[in-house]
Amino acid sequence: MIDWDQFEENFSYYDKETIREVIENYLDEYEDRLNTLEKNLASHELSPLSFHAHSLKSVIGNFMAPEPYETCRKIETFAKENVAHELPSLLQKLKEQIRELNLELKEYLKR
Repeated sequence: MIDWDQFEENFSYYDKETIREVIENYLDEYEDRLNTLEKNLASHELSPLSFHAHSLKSVIGNFMAPEPYETCRKIETFAKENVAHELPSLLQKLKEQIRELNLELKEYLKR
C-alpha cells in the first residue's frame, strides 16, 4: 500500500523520532476523522464532508499511500459535486484501505 521509496524521500529531512510522532499522531486521530466523515454523510452534510475528506487526504498524502489518497480525493470531489449515491461505498472502501495503511504504519513503528 505505502510506496516506501516515496515515503523515505518524503521524510528524508526528518529524524526517526519526528517520523514516529507524525505516524502516532495520525494513528491517534484517524478514527475521529473517519467518524466525522460518517456523521457528515449520515446527515447529508456534503460541504463539510468534502472539507474533512480533503483534510484526511492531506494527512494520508504524507505517507505516500496512493490508494486511500485517491479514495479521499474521490469522496472530496463527489461530495463537492453533490454525487451522494457514490459516497457510502467509497467511505467503506476508504475504511478498508485505512485499515491496511495502519497495519503498515504500525509495522514501520516496530523497526
